[in-house]
Amino acid sequence: MNFLSSERIPFIFIIDFLGENCIIEPLEKLDSTQIRFWVNGQTNVAAGRGEKKMPKRTITLDKFPINFEEYKGAFDYVQKNIFQGNSFLTNLTCETPISLNMSLLEVFEESDAKYKVWLNGSFVCFSPETFVKISKEGKISSFPMKGTIDASLPDAQKQIMSDTKELYEHTTIVDLIRNDLSKVADKVWVEKFRYLDKIETQDGGELLQVSSQISGLLPANWKDHVGEILFAMLPAGSISGAPKQKTIEIIEEAEKETYQTYDGVLATRDFYTGICGVFDGSSLDSGVMIRFIEQTPQGLVFKSGGGITSNSIAAKEYEEMIQKIYVPIVRDHQIRKPTTSQSLVP
Repeated sequence: MNFLSSERIPFIFIIDFLGENCIIEPLEKLDSTQIRFWVNGQTNVAAGRGEKKMPKRTITLDKFPINFEEYKGAFDYVQKNIFQGNSFLTNLTCETPISLNMSLLEVFEESDAKYKVWLNGSFVCFSPETFVKISKEGKISSFPMKGTIDASLPDAQKQIMSDTKELYEHTTIVDLIRNDLSKVADKVWVEKFRYLDKIETQDGGELLQVSSQISGLLPANWKDHVGEILFAMLPAGSISGAPKQKTIEIIEEAEKETYQTYDGVLATRDFYTGICGVFDGSSLDSGVMIRFIEQTPQGLVFKSGGGITSNSIAAKEYEEMIQKIYVPIVRDHQIRKPTTSQSLVP
């Protein structure tokens, strides 16, 4: 990455959660039959953001989440560590089998999201969350998302913005991201604190997401060190927690309860909650790979989760994890309400 950026060669990067598996490819050599991307308008395909005209049809997405008792076992382990002072905030994720009447490539082509990646035979990601943007002048900004609510609930905006647990969780992540940016940038500041984005889902509903913007100024030679800058901040704070290293250890243990085993091998996050992005020769844009469908030997799974604090309630976190299972494809009068295999309330 350092070599390509120092030579001002545009490239795509796809990096897994722990920074152990990476795809780095100059854009001019990228094979669109194997990898397709959409990064805020930059793409290697003609139709990349819900622009491809497809025949109208009913979109069906059925969810089969782990039962609440299994989830609560992982939740209790996380919260026990929080009460013991090992973490202030831990992001707990799950793997949910789904049934979807679209291919992963069709999801990429028809979904509407800021950041989209399709890896042939492996996964599709359609993320609303920015990791970092770097302007050609060297201003670096991060936009962590923390806090999700069904927009149809009465006073949804007031609920999410006045919730003490959500405020604590969001503030913790903003502070963590501020510290991460301080590793690579000078004059770090919080530019915007807790603003709302609205996201449409395939069932015709809407979600409200709470975000903030933290910014800093990079050295003048930042283009010679893109790899070092990004890896210094990985994994993304919004999908790990604080303090980061100890929290990652807690995550690895807790998620043994929320991921499946394939051929005797326990699945992990892998590329889910990693980052993807493009350096275009002068600036950089990247997203956190949340909202993620993966092809496994047993079928499709949707990976989702949320932040756990000392004030978290297991039932609410379980419901939020399931609520985040959606595809951002909206078609008037052509949508069937998605189903789950069990009640969301234990």
